[in-house]
Amino acid sequence: MTYLRLKKIPPPAPCSGNFFPGSGIHFQIRIKEIITAKNPRYFYGWNIVAASFLAGLSYAEHFTSVLGLFIRPIQSEFGWSRSVIAGIHTTGRLIEAIITPVVGSWLDRYGPRLMMPIGGIIVSAGMLSVTQIDSLWEFYLYRGLLVAVGFSLMGYLVMDVTIMKWFTLKRGRALAVSHISGNISNIVTIPLSVFVIAAYGWRSMFLVFGVATCLLVPIPSAILMRRRPEDLGLHPDGIDPSGADGADPTEKGPTDEKPPDLEPLWNRREVLMTRTFWLISACFAINSIAFQGINMSLAPYIQDLGHSDILLAAVTTFRSITMATSTIIMGFIAERAHNKSIRLLPFMMQSAAVFFFLLGRNPIFLWLGVLLYACGASGTYLVQEIIWVNCFGRVNLGLVRSLGYSITFGFGALGPIGINAVFDIFGSYHLAFLTIIGLLCLAGIMVSAVKPPKASRYARKGTG
Repeated sequence: MTYLRLKKIPPPAPCSGNFFPGSGIHFQIRIKEIITAKNPRYFYGWNIVAASFLAGLSYAEHFTSVLGLFIRPIQSEFGWSRSVIAGIHTTGRLIEAIITPVVGSWLDRYGPRLMMPIGGIIVSAGMLSVTQIDSLWEFYLYRGLLVAVGFSLMGYLVMDVTIMKWFTLKRGRALAVSHISGNISNIVTIPLSVFVIAAYGWRSMFLVFGVATCLLVPIPSAILMRRRPEDLGLHPDGIDPSGADGADPTEKGPTDEKPPDLEPLWNRREVLMTRTFWLISACFAINSIAFQGINMSLAPYIQDLGHSDILLAAVTTFRSITMATSTIIMGFIAERAHNKSIRLLPFMMQSAAVFFFLLGRNPIFLWLGVLLYACGASGTYLVQEIIWVNCFGRVNLGLVRSLGYSITFGFGALGPIGINAVFDIFGSYHLAFLTIIGLLCLAGIMVSAVKPPKASRYARKGTG
């Protein structure tokens, strides 16, 4: 880290070459790390957030809202059906669902410092390969398989688990800052994609994705990412529970209870035997089906309603801006996820949003739906992460979250292909949207019933 150390020295002799002659101040710059890990005025955990923020900037193509912009131009060039094109996202999600349990175990043991750079390189190579495809199997191989493997190593599972190991009291806001980058990326990427696809073709946009990932992920992640604060002799949030750093050791968390001295320990079998794991997984698997399906289909749905590409770009950009501006607020709210009404709120917002999408031929309802959908989606994601760590602790969080990811990714993969299959059969998204409204209401009720499970083994904080 770079810091300045001021040292008094005698005034320099005339013409001594001192840059500030007669100032009596000599600046010595000592390179140790980018930010001193032991600096009590700066918590190294924010470096983890910064590296995650940069990785999130390159993550836009993974969002189905962006991938949906490619459906019609790819369909026009190759003649593939919408469900076949949407199946590329389903394939990627299934691949991620299969390999994330392994990634989660590696993450707990080794951390993200090597994993994320490798993932960034793989994603970049996959994106660049997509620019050269001329058959469906190549599209599925490069975008469906290769890119999915890379995203598993550098994606939100890795970033979020690492952040949650570095923060306790400030988890919601730290996650929110990290996730804003994805929204910023969408704000830029959506209108850029509309322009580039129209002017230069869809392949050129994949070239942009590949180059951006190569620049933003490997080097920053290798420099900044670390497994957990204890590896650097630090504590979550930079607060020493003994009060040695001047903090109040009785400071209370978001549940208004003193944080326990022990962390629960879990193995794969124990996690899978808990009712809590399956209840949380079911809630967010349902949400993932809805979220991925809507994201993939919203752009072609707006076009099918007869709205112009200008309105499409404006609406989707507005969604990203709304998610970015609401994410910080939802981050603070998510820190109170022990409250049932807080858990339920984002599900109900998304359900209401999809209802307004059904009325989307009127632009007013379309804008209102996007507003509610953006706020609800950002809140749901942050609440999910807080619920997982509150229920299962930090030590084996990579294992627990990766098991949960496998289920939510696996079911979420059904969303894009399912909703577009409904369109291919009925020529409309209305039946799919009505089904999604019901599923979101069900998930909201289920998440309200979640309670932390009791572990059979515990370890003192800082061990494991």
